[in-house]
Amino acid sequence: MTGFKHHITTGLFMLKINLQSQLEYPAFLIGWLLNNALQFGAGIGMMWVITNQFQDINGWSFGHIAFMYGLGVISHGLAVVIFIQTWFIDGLVVHGEFDRMLLRPMNVYFQFCVYTINLIGITDIIPGGIVLTLGIISTGFNLNLQNIFGLIIVIIGATMIRGGVYTLVGSIGFWTKNTRNIVMVIQDLITRTHMYPLSIFNRTTQAILTFILPLGFMTFYPAAYFLDMETGFRFPGYMPFWVFLIGLICMILGRAVFTAGLRHYDSAGN
Repeated sequence: MTGFKHHITTGLFMLKINLQSQLEYPAFLIGWLLNNALQFGAGIGMMWVITNQFQDINGWSFGHIAFMYGLGVISHGLAVVIFIQTWFIDGLVVHGEFDRMLLRPMNVYFQFCVYTINLIGITDIIPGGIVLTLGIISTGFNLNLQNIFGLIIVIIGATMIRGGVYTLVGSIGFWTKNTRNIVMVIQDLITRTHMYPLSIFNRTTQAILTFILPLGFMTFYPAAYFLDMETGFRFPGYMPFWVFLIGLICMILGRAVFTAGLRHYDSAGN
């Protein structure tokens, strides 16, 4: 119990330091907020043009896509707040940052998780919430207590899926010392999958993004569940719990690869 309290105290202290350092330049955060508002506004604007001026995307109207896109942007923002350090594991390896973590009498994975808390992610969550609200209004989605609970579980699960995938991919840096390109590819792939319904892809691609790299569970399947849309693959039971379960599995796999990579870590020397 003492060890648990020590970890919590340390985590909160690291959070305090991170917040203080980032709030030192508030104009920087405001700039990111404006930049992200323009970025996500352009994305949802493009979807509006496509669905309203041409046709629905495989039966998905603008409201459906806004609902799905909003879920994706919110979980992206949360992942940026909590898991952004997973994007730069290769840099931490090259510069020997894990040396100090290994020297401390505390779990290295825990230290890594609280290494950085990135406030910039909040600038993603805000426009994501606006887009999701637009989707809710456009589709007439019923915001009762059960559905609100389901949305919260989906957002938590989707954030865990992102964190697990980012950790797994980033941990390859323990062996390769450079994962920047593959991390960028994964980020772009995730972005594309929460902008469009997976049902527009062929069966093989949809299966890969469902059972091998389960990105469809972040936005497509839960949005289809809530809005009663066709998905191609059917899953029994309550979809938000599926999302949470997949997120938990991704986090476990990500930590396992991280732990294996840490054993391979050879410091910054030659």
